[in-house]
Amino acid sequence: MASFEKVSIHELGRLWDEGMASGSSVDGNQAFARIKSKLDAKVAETQVSMTLGLQLEAEATKRK
Repeated sequence: MASFEKVSIHELGRLWDEGMASGSSVDGNQAFARIKSKLDAKVAETQVSMTLGLQLEAEATKRK
């Protein structure tokens, strides 16, 4: 077996063991909903920060 295949099989086994040790399984739809909620909040936070930054920049430009 090629070295790459050995590493791949070893890594797959390691990931399997890590997953099994991580606890009970979770429903995929619930997990994706939680991730989406967190990402949506982060996007909204970033948009507010960018908007405020642009407003401050525009006000500073007007004063010049």
